[in-house]
Formats: sequence, C-alpha cells, structure tokens
Amino acid sequence: MVVGLISIGMLFGCSKGYESQKTADDLKITLSVDRYPLVKGDNMLSLKVVDAVGKAVTDAAVNVRYFMPAMPGMAPMDFNTQAVPKGDRYSFSANVPMEGGWKAEVSVARQGKPASTATFNLDAR
Repeated sequence: MVVGLISIGMLFGCSKGYESQKTADDLKITLSVDRYPLVKGDNMLSLKVVDAVGKAVTDAAVNVRYFMPAMPGMAPMDFNTQAVPKGDRYSFSANVPMEGGWKAEVSVARQGKPASTATFNLDAR
C-alpha cells in the first residue's frame, strides 16, 4: 500500500516538461523544456530541427534570442545565445532574471539557404 501511495505521489508530483512545435519555411522546430514554467535563473532547453521529409537537421547554426518585451516603466530584456549540437538536437541554457512572459526566437541557418525563424512563448515563475 505504501508503494502504491508513493507511486501515485510521484505520478502527480512530477510534472512533465514543456514542448512546442512551430513550422518555419520547410523546417519543423520543436522546443523542449525539462521543467515548466521556467524558473528564475538557469534553465536547460533543447531544440529539435527536422526538414520537410522528417530528417533531423544537425549541421545548422542555431541562434536563440530570448526576451521579455518592453512593459511600462521597465526596459526590455534581451539575450542571445548559440545552441550547441548534441546528437539530433541542439541545447542551450537560458538565464531568466525575472518572472513573467518571455519569448524565444529561434533562427536556423543552413548552408546555402536563408535563415528560418520561429518564435515561442514561454512563462517564467
């Protein structure tokens, strides 16, 4: 019985991360976060980029701009980072300095093609 209660507690106490997919030109870009909403401080995120036939794109330069749009009485916050390839994904760390609504703009540049860009909405608490 104790094992059953612990299992139920783990099932409802551990939340799944966040995953969202956007299409940009001929690419599907999936953003994944292990814990969501984001927390103030460092957060690990990953991106999966696949082409029109579903093949993982692993040779692109992936830049991420994460920002909080300007609000009355407060300057906008804007950060850029390069995502690092890891297997069939790209990973990056986002240091979120404050709670609220954030956006992540992902730009994927491939050899001989114009950059493809997708924007994701994120929440930090």
